[in-house]
Amino acid sequence: MRLPTLNLLQSDQSLLITNQWTLLTNLLHCYKESQILPFSQRLIDAHDDLKSNYVIYKGLVEEFLVSIYKTVEQYLCFNDDLRKLSSNDRSIILRSAADNLCCMSGAFIMQHCHLYDLDAYLKVINEKFGKSPMNIHFWARKFVDRDIVLVKLSLSLFAFSENTCCYYSNTSDNLTNPIDILEIQNKYVEVTWKYLLYKYGYYNAMKRFLNITLWLASMNILAVHAQSLPVHVHNVNSIIEQTELTLILDDVDQIIEINQ
Repeated sequence: MRLPTLNLLQSDQSLLITNQWTLLTNLLHCYKESQILPFSQRLIDAHDDLKSNYVIYKGLVEEFLVSIYKTVEQYLCFNDDLRKLSSNDRSIILRSAADNLCCMSGAFIMQHCHLYDLDAYLKVINEKFGKSPMNIHFWARKFVDRDIVLVKLSLSLFAFSENTCCYYSNTSDNLTNPIDILEIQNKYVEVTWKYLLYKYGYYNAMKRFLNITLWLASMNILAVHAQSLPVHVHNVNSIIEQTELTLILDDVDQIIEINQ
């Protein structure tokens, strides 16, 4: 999905300043849903043909899920605000962000690509994750906005919601600089609200912002349930380990560059 940023700026009558337009564009580019869409399309195209061949279709679903987790990992590696946090705060936020984003991006893609309509897909997912999480998915789907720009801004809002990190017993939830997280949250909320006003006007902006709040709340419930799913926890831990390694290596490269 491409946002015509240049055209928007040329005819800009919004309250967004240049730095906020830059932030909005960067956040949109951080989450690359285009890498997931081919896998979801394969599920749709193969559904009727492979419905009777459960093993092959299950393999396609696994590839689709891997693409979701991989896209989340790339978002975390590309997000400048996460990269600039202290190592302690980054470690805390990274754990909740990986979990939150996996739950939320899965819900977004399933709704956006109409995967809820594929009974073979739902059968595989129910067997893999259980009925309770899928019931939450079905309940929360009505909160997913049709505006992909708004969805991707919502993903960033949820990424820096640190309230679920308390579910990781081996992680301290004491942020070294909590004000840094609040500033990031406020920055993302302001950009989201100004985008809503620009695109939809005050009345519809209020309705959509309320919908975002309800979606975030429903995804919080899903994230809590997901903590009891070993396959999900394993995948999230893999994302965290790989992202931490990538960011640490980036930090080392910056130190070496500065000292040269």
